[in-house]
Amino acid sequence: MAKMRFDVKCVKDCLVNNGVVFTVRSWESYSPLSKVEVDGVGLCTKKRVMKVSRKEDLSQYLSLSGFTSLDDWWAKIASFGACGGWLFEVRVIPGRV
Repeated sequence: MAKMRFDVKCVKDCLVNNGVVFTVRSWESYSPLSKVEVDGVGLCTKKRVMKVSRKEDLSQYLSLSGFTSLDDWWAKIASFGACGGWLFEVRVIPGRV
């Protein structure tokens, strides 16, 4: 089973508190939908949503990103070198820990 790391506290907290989070990664992944294990959270689905080409692409996903502003989210994405990366929806599978 693949693992997915969440090193940014606000992003992992969003996943824990809402059961879903949108996250941008520099890699595309092999399949559009897969299962991943998230430490401290459990089994989740990881769905590839789209390729990100600019900050504004993310505006409709901000409320479930863990960030309070698009600028803060984009700055964190840039710090990981993931501008031009891929947006994923990560959702907790209920009852699976």
